[in-house]
Amino acid sequence: MQPSGILKPDKQTKDLEKVYLSLGSNKGDSLNYLNMAVKLIDSDYINVTAVSPVYKTDPWGKTDQDLFLNCAVEAETNFSPWHLKKVFREIENTLGKDIKQTWGERTIDIDIIFYGNKIIYEKKLIIPHPRFHLRNFVLIPLCDISVEIHDPVTKLTSGTLKDMCKDECKVEFFDTIRLY
Repeated sequence: MQPSGILKPDKQTKDLEKVYLSLGSNKGDSLNYLNMAVKLIDSDYINVTAVSPVYKTDPWGKTDQDLFLNCAVEAETNFSPWHLKKVFREIENTLGKDIKQTWGERTIDIDIIFYGNKIIYEKKLIIPHPRFHLRNFVLIPLCDISVEIHDPVTKLTSGTLKDMCKDECKVEFFDTIRLY
């Protein structure tokens, strides 16, 4: 199962940028969807450099649904953030993402948490992710990659943001991603 040709270069930056992603799934074989998403992300143009363990987490926002599996991914790319977002939407579509409600169940969700030190506030793209600091299901896996990742807005580290987070949703270790 491969996405269509969107993984080919379109608009690229000159230098590689480090990006941090949050992946989540609670529909179907969630662990398999996370594994497939990571494998599709790790391509000729996006190099996955670290993957956190997978956590079983309470749903956030809409609580009357199945538990989620979540993980974080660190990667390097020279895709622009706008093209990267298109690539991730194509991967989500390839894996059957069909959300009927905000925060509803999904086969896969891929969010860009950080793209280098860029701060982007546009109607269709906001980086850093506007609610990442409120969610332990994002912060705990992110801290497994590194507690020293800096939020370019607050200048605080991922570890400090996790310690400050008031989210009480349960986040429990579940499994690991198998890239190969």
